[in-house]
Amino acid sequence: MMHASFGMLLGLALGMAAGALLPASLSLAAEPLGLLWFNGVRMTVIPIVMAQLILGLNTGLDARALGSLGLRAFAWFTGLLLMAAGFSAVAMPQVLRWFPAPSAPMDAKAPGPVPGFGDWVANLLPSNILAAASSGQLLALILFALLFGAALRHVEAGKRATLLQALAAVNDAMLVIVHWMLRLGPYGVGVLAMVLVARLGAAVTGIFGYYILTICAIVLIVSAALYVVVLLRGRVGFFQWVKAIVPVQALAFGSRSSLAALPAEVAAAESLGQGPAITGFVLPLAASVFRYTATVAQVAGAFFVAYLYSIPLTATQSVLMVVTSVLLTYSAPGIPSSALLVALPLYQQLGLPPEGLGLLVAADAIPDMFKTMANVTAHMTVAAVVAEPRDTLGQ
Repeated sequence: MMHASFGMLLGLALGMAAGALLPASLSLAAEPLGLLWFNGVRMTVIPIVMAQLILGLNTGLDARALGSLGLRAFAWFTGLLLMAAGFSAVAMPQVLRWFPAPSAPMDAKAPGPVPGFGDWVANLLPSNILAAASSGQLLALILFALLFGAALRHVEAGKRATLLQALAAVNDAMLVIVHWMLRLGPYGVGVLAMVLVARLGAAVTGIFGYYILTICAIVLIVSAALYVVVLLRGRVGFFQWVKAIVPVQALAFGSRSSLAALPAEVAAAESLGQGPAITGFVLPLAASVFRYTATVAQVAGAFFVAYLYSIPLTATQSVLMVVTSVLLTYSAPGIPSSALLVALPLYQQLGLPPEGLGLLVAADAIPDMFKTMANVTAHMTVAAVVAEPRDTLGQ
């Protein structure tokens, strides 16, 4: 996956170079090929999100997760996600004021009128699931999937198992398609980048450099906040915790995989005197569903795409983005840049061109190293605050 990610980064660079050197008419003529590739990714998002949520409610949570320890862990997951998303929503618009302005902002479909609070509440649950899916009403679809998954727990076991098996097959098939599309990613991203430069001018290459540096900086800031959380609320020695997590962070930075770092997390927790409640439950749960920096990628990326296309985002849309991004993180599959991929319908709902998001996926190779390091730090943070040392699952 690291090879594929850097392949897309290379495609981004070569596409931008081609857009600067080739005639604009030739670059723009290739746009349908780039959109064809990106539509191949987009078509998998809603099935993956809904299948992951329904399966998670029925197979990912056992009786232990419904107990006090699981509830505390999820409360911390959600609180930290909201903190990261809220900071990104406040910081990114301020930072964008210092970005170089695009020479010729791209045309994009203007967002529709922002609904009032009453209309927003009334439409939280969709009256027509298919219509909600076609129009990208992702928050409504998420709530439907949560209700459906909860209701499915009360269905007769045999029928439930049959449906879950079918959903698992759908989810697996969609992930196979995503992997196919990621293999073609360098070519698709190259075409989209070529079109972007042809319309915005060569200055956009520098703008993406600013974006990468900004994302890395925001991730480092929200990572520093985790140290404050452990210092104030941790149930382990702060300096011992800092020392114990360094090997975990190094492994995560190099591998760009939270799951690959899980054994190192377990070893670090054991060195801190934490028992099976942490090593056998909290840390595996966090590695499966808690992607701390996913909201940073989604929220900051949305503001950046809006900046590129000169689309204003209202305060109401910003709040919607923060809330929805937190919910989306629990359904993101375990693939590179998954947080950005599942955000596609959200961006559409905000009136942001989804092809701009495709370029963010390509530029994500370097920030993803910092994001993965922050994610495992967040896992160890929650482990430090939710349980006393030597807590056990059933003792």
